[in-house]
Amino acid sequence: MPPDMRKLSNPWIWLRRLRQRRGYGVHSPFAFRFLTEVVYEQGAFYDFEVLDRQLRPLQRLRIRRLLHMLFRLSNFVQPERIYVPAEASLEASYLQAGCKHATLSPVETPDCNAATLCFVRQPSEVSAETLGPRSVLVLDRLQSHKAWFRSLPATVFFDLHDIGVAIFDNAYNRQYYTINFE
Repeated sequence: MPPDMRKLSNPWIWLRRLRQRRGYGVHSPFAFRFLTEVVYEQGAFYDFEVLDRQLRPLQRLRIRRLLHMLFRLSNFVQPERIYVPAEASLEASYLQAGCKHATLSPVETPDCNAATLCFVRQPSEVSAETLGPRSVLVLDRLQSHKAWFRSLPATVFFDLHDIGVAIFDNAYNRQYYTINFE
């Protein structure tokens, strides 16, 4: 569904999240920087043109914005390891391009001793206990797993309606942000 149509399909969700649109109302410097540099960044990065060629025309309209956000997230976090399920090859290519020095691994073998970025579609793919400090978890299809997502021992949560980003870093206070991302 195109982003403008999503606003019409469920206006209450869009209106409820309007307060923190583009970082307004967010007082944490880290969270504001995350929102402006990762979630709402509009600039083209060096690999977008090359990566977007592997998308089919309908995918370009539907998931390109999400894939670009994953690229920027990987570039922002600069993880040592990236864990992605085997069936998420498209997401893996964008995450790997965002941080070329990171090691790409299957999601079954998380190593919490290093800075990691985990992309999962189901909570069963990764155990919350295996994610340690300096880890970032990206949960696709957040709406069907919201209770599990909220119960994670992370400190900063970003609810982007379709996906969730949980940051495990004890340097920040526990905060849950509900953000418009269309």
